[in-house]
Amino acid sequence: MLERIGPYEVTELLAAGGMAEIFVGKKTGPGGFEKPLVVKRIHKKLLGDREIEAMFVDEARVQALLDHPHIVQIYDFGEDRGSYFIAMEYIAGCTVRWVIDNANAVRRPIPVQHALRIAGDVLCGLHYAHERADDDGQPLRLIHRDISPVNVLVARSGQAKLCDFGVAKSELQRMMTRAGIVKGKFRYMSPEQLNAESLDRRADVFAVGCVLWEMLVGRRLFDTPSEDDVVNAIRAGVYPDPSDLRPAVPKAIDRILRRALHPNREKRYRNARDFHLAIEEALRQLPAASNSVLVGEYISAELDGTVAEYSSRTLKRPAPEPEALLASGFEMLDPPVPSAPTLISLPPQPAADADDTDSQSDDRPPPGTLGRLLGATLMAPAALFSGVGFAVEKLADLFARKKPEPAVRVTRTRQ
Repeated sequence: MLERIGPYEVTELLAAGGMAEIFVGKKTGPGGFEKPLVVKRIHKKLLGDREIEAMFVDEARVQALLDHPHIVQIYDFGEDRGSYFIAMEYIAGCTVRWVIDNANAVRRPIPVQHALRIAGDVLCGLHYAHERADDDGQPLRLIHRDISPVNVLVARSGQAKLCDFGVAKSELQRMMTRAGIVKGKFRYMSPEQLNAESLDRRADVFAVGCVLWEMLVGRRLFDTPSEDDVVNAIRAGVYPDPSDLRPAVPKAIDRILRRALHPNREKRYRNARDFHLAIEEALRQLPAASNSVLVGEYISAELDGTVAEYSSRTLKRPAPEPEALLASGFEMLDPPVPSAPTLISLPPQPAADADDTDSQSDDRPPPGTLGRLLGATLMAPAALFSGVGFAVEKLADLFARKKPEPAVRVTRTRQ
């Protein structure tokens, strides 16, 4: 018998982090109605913890006000057997973390234009969240504070969506962060966030810059094993340009990321909108286009290359990283990353017609010196006889009686 959380049937456990459990569920109704969704529930071992419950309620209240195509939607919030739960949108796709890891495994870097498009989608949703006001018109002053590749989902439809507002800061918060407490994943934190200073939307701009850099390069921006070295590098703003590690990345994108990742927030983009506009300008200058259709085709092709080997019933799910204990767990939706390069099969090409023989010959390697001499020797007799035949034909034309061509008379009539 399937477990139920509130009115929802739970079909599969996705992850159990430090604060919550994540399930795949569905809402059923008359006439065969069925709607897949994700259910997030406070972990049973934390029932009665007032701080955790307040954070969970804050997350639900904040995300309920966000209605945007690039933000994961919340459907319901309730209580079941003494535990709060959130029902939210199910995204058929993967996380950006999986896209990066898969690109490394199969040795196919993420196309530059698609990386920019995904980042642009995130910034579009982020700017909406930053600008959102409550029903009375009062700004929420929302800051996500936990943007990372794990918390960006890419659907097979090609849309990127930001999720997990579990540690977001806003005017709706009832559970205020204590002084000196830093929330989020430290490898994507801005210098002011690491210093436990007051934050504004530019902290999220920095985090999106980190995610974009990693999509372009294919590795973590701050990947040293020592946490102290990571913190020092973030504060100093010491990191290579993407083009230093991937020459295909235009220099214009290097300049965009230098500004987004500047250690001094006064020199960063003022908001997500300005960062987004800079990315759109860079996209216009690229030779290859990107949109949701093309991104969806790319994501689907990469997923289908490995999803055939994936079985949710037999897969042993890895334990979450320590720094991701408060993450939504959406990364557990991902199929395993292949252990070796894979090939994406292309559709069969139509057979060439007889008229295409010339175009096919252009792909053949050029002959060597010996081949050229042999060809000239064989073609010489043919050229000689061809010339003699052409001369005889012209001589016959001189003696042939030319027939007068019929005259053409143009007549005009009046009515």
